[in-house]
Amino acid sequence: MTGSALRRLAHASSALTLLIVPLAGWAALAWVVSVGVVAGWILEVARLRSRRVRAVLSRVLPAFRPEEAQRPCGAAWLGAGYAIAVWFPSPAPAAAILVAALADPAASLVGRRVSTRESGEKTVLGSTAYFVTAAAVLLVLPYAWWVALAGSESMSVSKLEALV
Repeated sequence: MTGSALRRLAHASSALTLLIVPLAGWAALAWVVSVGVVAGWILEVARLRSRRVRAVLSRVLPAFRPEEAQRPCGAAWLGAGYAIAVWFPSPAPAAAILVAALADPAASLVGRRVSTRESGEKTVLGSTAYFVTAAAVLLVLPYAWWVALAGSESMSVSKLEALV
């Protein structure tokens, strides 16, 4: 499995954190995610400061991008976003986690399949895939259709701004 495919799989599977809610409730989700993110950032700082830790993590999880050798990886920032989202009233955390977990990998998958651009650059089709996925996720949740449309549109526009 390629590094980018592994990143997409890890990204999408992060939605499984929501399984904590039916098992233990929203408060448990907030604490588990928050503690997990603190532990993840401690490991991330160790990865950035120690060649040995970086080498071990790169072997165990070969999904780091070359530019992440000297800066925090995308997973650390994703976790930070989850840690902020889980403290909002429900169902906002579910919306944030599901959109982040599913729309980004969809955009990456489509963008990489159709792109003739250099690796990592945004594409219109990738941003469109983000919008469609985000809208679908938000329409499944208990929001009015116009809230789902506005939320997914604003998120996909932030993806498109990199194209200009």
